[in-house]
Formats: sequence, structure tokens, C-alpha cells
Amino acid sequence: MLRVKDVNLTKILPIVLILVILVFPPYFLSVYYLSFLRNVLMWIALSISWHFFSGYTKYISLGSAAFFGIGLYFTAKYLQLGIVGDFPVLPLPVIVLLAGLVTFALALVIGLVTLRLRGIYFAILTFSVNIVVSNAILWWEITITNTRGTYFPLFDTQTAYYAIFACTIVTLLLTTLLRRSKFGLALKMIGECEEAAAHVGVNASLYKTLGFAISAMLMGLMGGCFATRLSGYVNTDMAFESLYSFLPAVNTLLGGIGTVYGPIIGSITISLLSEYLRVTLPHYFLIILGLILIAIVMFMPDGIMGIVEKIKTTKLFGSEKAKAPERPL
Repeated sequence: MLRVKDVNLTKILPIVLILVILVFPPYFLSVYYLSFLRNVLMWIALSISWHFFSGYTKYISLGSAAFFGIGLYFTAKYLQLGIVGDFPVLPLPVIVLLAGLVTFALALVIGLVTLRLRGIYFAILTFSVNIVVSNAILWWEITITNTRGTYFPLFDTQTAYYAIFACTIVTLLLTTLLRRSKFGLALKMIGECEEAAAHVGVNASLYKTLGFAISAMLMGLMGGCFATRLSGYVNTDMAFESLYSFLPAVNTLLGGIGTVYGPIIGSITISLLSEYLRVTLPHYFLIILGLILIAIVMFMPDGIMGIVEKIKTTKLFGSEKAKAPERPL
């Protein structure tokens, strides 16, 4: 049984209020702003999922696009085959859940092999998984089915928004519960010193593999929900885009990899910055964004939340010095 720590209501209530407010945007936002909000929620969920494993264990995974793409492709393909009668017709939430379970099972197998490596070797190997999976699906489409991509039913904007919103809430709740349990503590201990964790009785291999698979499952769930946002068509270039591997890591680094709110702050910041540059400088925004990200890595290693903590610490020590009485001569 997982024992969860006591919940701090002063921290939970503002989050609950924000989530309640996010229920109503489809009723008053325009299509453009609603689409932007969906993207922000998607990146928040992907970044939190990435941070849950890589942020705690320090095993930097670049295979997010593979798991996101598997969830997306599975959902799209099931919807397509359900129309023609090859698969039983199921509600969308059930299909998305199946996509998450498929992703979990695949990540479990991948984790058993790849988590024996560390550092740059693990990062390169996980990124290679995305290339292998996308090319395997592409080969299957062209060679076996003689098609290119998958067509599936269209969804309205409200359904797409609420699907992504619901998946974001599930990601927040599940990672928070696990993070505050013995499972989360074991992942943190592995990140601090894996040898010491194993010495005190932590089954490092088991926790690493399960943590990696749970992180991948959440990405697969978001991939399945993201299918509702597409215009009834997806191919491997769209589903397994490398951006889905790199941005969750970048978002977390920008917000602060050592904090819980880092992935959320980083995702919102990068989304706003990307959208502004895309609108104002459409031909140069990728170059400018890349330069900004390089500057962030070089000059803000602890991210935005790291700077906030430094400011708080400076003010705290400054106020303590001001209150300290002067010593008599």
C-alpha cells in the first residue's frame, strides 16, 4: 500500500480553483485562443510526465515522442478500424486508456533493456527508440497496408479541449500521489545516489522500470487525447515529431528541474514565447527561440524557480540581518 503524506490545503486550493476555471474556456474563448490553451495543457502534461521519471532519477530520457506517438497512432488506428467494423466500437475514453496500457507495456520492455545504461548513452538510446518505432510503422504502412497515414473521424473543438484537459488532470493527480508516496521517495533516492539507495534496500531496477513505464503511459494517454485535436488524419511525421522528445525536457529545465512547479512554469513560458515569436517573426522564430534556449541553459541552470528561490533566500537573510540587534562594543 502507498502511504500518501498529508495534503497542504494552502497549496492545493489555488490549484483546484485554477482547474475549475479551466472548465469553462470552450464557452467564451475563440477557436484560436482555445487551440492555444489546448497546446499549453498538452505541454504541461508531457513535461510533468517527463519530470516524474527523469527529473527524479536523473536518467534523461529523449524517447517522449515515441510514447506520445504510439498513443496517438493507436487511438487513430483504432478509430479508423472501428468505423469499418474490424474492431468493436468503444467509447473514446476506453480507447485512450487502451493506448496508455499499450504504451505502458512497450515502455516496460524498453525500460528493462535501456535502464542498464546511464548518462548520455541512455539519452541517445531512448531517442533512437523514437526513430525505430516511427520507421517501423512507416514500413508497415507502405509495405503491408499500402497506405501513408491514417484517416479517422473528426472531433469538435469542445471534445478535443476536454479530452486534453482531463488527461492533464489525470497526469497531475497520479504524479502527485506517487511523488508523495514511498514510490516517489524511492525514485528520488535513486536520483541522489543509486548505489546508496540499493544499499538501504531499494529495488532500484524495479522502481526505475516502473517509473519509466508510468511516465511513458501518461505520455501515451496524452497522445491518444491529442488525436481529437487533429483534422481526421495523422502520419508518422506528425505523430513522432522530435519536438515531443526535446520540449518536455526543455520546459522542465527552464522552469526548474528541482521543483514540482518547474514543468508547469516552463511549459507556459515556452508556449507563450513560441506563439509570440511565431506570430511576430514567422521566418525567424525558431532561430530566436533556439538562441533563447541556449542562453537559458548557460545562464539559468536552475531555471525560473531557481531564481525565485534565490530571491526569497536573499530577502529572508536580508530581513534577518535588519532585525538582528547590534552587539555592544
